[in-house]
Amino acid sequence: MDSVRTTAVLTGREYDFSAKYLAVSHLRGLAERQPQEIGPETIDGLESLFYNRSVKEQTQAYFLFKEAAGALSSVLARLPHDDRGRKAHDAFMNLLCGTTGQGNRAAAEALSALPLTIKGTAPEQETERETTPVIGWQELLKTARISSDGKLRLMGRSLVIQSAKRSELLVVKLGRESDHPESLQRETTWLRHLEQNTDAFPVRFHIPKPLPVKGRFLFRLQDMPTSDLRVRKRHPKGYGIAFLAHSDYFRYPNQRGTEKQLGSREFLETLCRNAFLFGMLTGLGIIHGAPVPLFHNRVQGPRRNDHGAYLWERGGRLDQWLWSCRYPNFGCSGIRDFEHFEVYNGPAKKAYSSMGAQLLSLFLVAGSYFRMKESARVGFEADGRPVDVRALFDKSLLSEVIQGVFRHYYRGFVGKSFTGILPFDVSHLAERMINEMGVDRHMDETLRVADQQEMTESAFVDFLLERGVSMSKAKGMRKGEGDITLQTGPHLGGFNQPISIPELIEAVGTMAALSIYGKYRRENLEMKGSAYVNSI
Repeated sequence: MDSVRTTAVLTGREYDFSAKYLAVSHLRGLAERQPQEIGPETIDGLESLFYNRSVKEQTQAYFLFKEAAGALSSVLARLPHDDRGRKAHDAFMNLLCGTTGQGNRAAAEALSALPLTIKGTAPEQETERETTPVIGWQELLKTARISSDGKLRLMGRSLVIQSAKRSELLVVKLGRESDHPESLQRETTWLRHLEQNTDAFPVRFHIPKPLPVKGRFLFRLQDMPTSDLRVRKRHPKGYGIAFLAHSDYFRYPNQRGTEKQLGSREFLETLCRNAFLFGMLTGLGIIHGAPVPLFHNRVQGPRRNDHGAYLWERGGRLDQWLWSCRYPNFGCSGIRDFEHFEVYNGPAKKAYSSMGAQLLSLFLVAGSYFRMKESARVGFEADGRPVDVRALFDKSLLSEVIQGVFRHYYRGFVGKSFTGILPFDVSHLAERMINEMGVDRHMDETLRVADQQEMTESAFVDFLLERGVSMSKAKGMRKGEGDITLQTGPHLGGFNQPISIPELIEAVGTMAALSIYGKYRRENLEMKGSAYVNSI
């Protein structure tokens, strides 16, 4: 079947979904083998499928869209200096701007699959030794040259004390009881690697300086300087690492309370600077995999293949979004928690998911910034109505954040500024974020019988206590008797339902795809005189 007759199938009303799918599959193969056979009318026909109501209503529509977008991508990659390449480019920009749902997802994924390779370099590993040095707290302070007169704070699992310089903090990060010491050692490896290359970053990024103890960065802390109950969950062998960090290391972009909160300009600058750093590092093959902990379903994690982690491309309910944003792994000093860095070598399309997660995390933290002005207002009012704090949000500032985060992430990843027109409605996205993040409509979580049966009796009671159930009520509930509904939100979406802001998922997919496309063009087309290289 030639491309003319196949194109007629795409646009003809008399052809059903199956016929159109077969035609698209044929055209995709043709575009990969003989892209010059794909004419302007065929490109128009492929694009038209995304707007065809009868196609969009099909259960399997995503797979047809995926084939159609793949055909357009092949034309874009194989005919970069041809008018058809320009037409395929225009089709993608139209699709990113004018489609929603599965069509938008397929278009973004096809752009991210352009032949671009990300090449990361692994840092030099610390030489392995048979024994891990043991050190006491006072000896550690002497090693770090820190006066013990400073007030000790416990920040999460880290012991923190102010140095005499006042601009530095000594941070002793302790391993959790379930942690493998290699995760701490990985953090010091990345700290040393990036600290030695500080000059490579054109924006402020205070990289902590790891402290060696008896020639090694991983050590065992012999005694604890605090009796705080939280330290009882540390690793039984006392594994830890120490580093000197900037005094801003524990200043988050979404600090609680109006007195501690960043001003609007500092907040915007902090988010945009971190967006640049995430983008730049990802472009260098250094991917931070946990800007904030995102889950679709924390409860079912132990019995799910994905461990309950949030796979944003699927657009499912986002579990406890506000809770997840309390302590993001980025702040005023830059990116934090280097143990989550991984070196990546491979096609950009496999980094697309991580890029979207980074962007999504930045936007969730942006939403939490406004909520943290009155952090206690969560859940339901006394009369049963969902808490509505939309008045705390500033739509103009949030719109600036959306644009700024994308533009800075793009510049960091691509190495040049985005100059085109954003293919999504920033004002509408900001409004939708405010309407969903500002009203606690989705508070329920269901503890299934199957999940209860995976727990011991004590774990079952602890689980209920952690979610606000009283001790007497928790002990009176029988494990496995029936599903239990708990109010643990706010969540973005109902239990086992789609996310309540699908526009946000589409936006981060578009942003990640445009970033990959921009880097692809810069590395493959800028020096080759492409007709459309400067168009976005």
